[in-house]
Amino acid sequence: MKKSHCLMLFAALAASLLFCGCRSDQYYQDQAVQRAREYLLENNPQMPLMEQEYVKFNRPFILAEQLSGSYRSGVAQICICWMTPGNPELYMVYGASGVRMIDWQPQRIIRKQFKHPEENYIKTASMASNALIQSYFDLLDAHSVNHIRYTLPGVWKCKFDLNSNPGSQLSDQALAAAEKLPRYVLAWKIYENDQTYYVVYGGTARNDRLEGFKGYFNGIYTEAEFKAGLTDPQPLIEPFGGITR
Repeated sequence: MKKSHCLMLFAALAASLLFCGCRSDQYYQDQAVQRAREYLLENNPQMPLMEQEYVKFNRPFILAEQLSGSYRSGVAQICICWMTPGNPELYMVYGASGVRMIDWQPQRIIRKQFKHPEENYIKTASMASNALIQSYFDLLDAHSVNHIRYTLPGVWKCKFDLNSNPGSQLSDQALAAAEKLPRYVLAWKIYENDQTYYVVYGGTARNDRLEGFKGYFNGIYTEAEFKAGLTDPQPLIEPFGGITR
């Protein structure tokens, strides 16, 4: 299942759109998310209560495309998006601003329905993002944290050891059963101290659509370590939402 996430919103993505690297950018992005959240809730009085609660307490992801100008000084169209459980439609709050999102303001709400493969991917990516930020927040700079928080990872088939994390409680029997299933890794490419790393969340699923995904390991790998653990260097799903530099 080779997916281009242009299907989600735009026909093309500016490859280096999100995000600039200073800590102030994290503040501006967080403020934009808060404005989007308030706008969505205020302008959807018929939204079911459970979906309102999900939007209030869960992070969105961001989709973007450059409209004009350069990366530093241009304007981008940016959607801040929530996929609520059980709802095939995505809530997308649209606005246009510079890529740092200093002056981003919500302009309208878009509803888009995802097909099943994308839905599995979005939900698994959200779970992975939450787990990785909780585990590695103190080890990453604000730039990398925001990259994991607000962009979507690539997905690769892999051969990483399912029992690789320290303190893993998998029994031999459970490990043998898990290893019968295809193995996948979701990964965000980051840059720390002028070096390239991949922050990964891996596990098994029934198929390439990530149905029944179960996480078993996570970590921060060098580029060489990450590539050595793949069974195919071509991603099943391309990373989406920009790169960190």
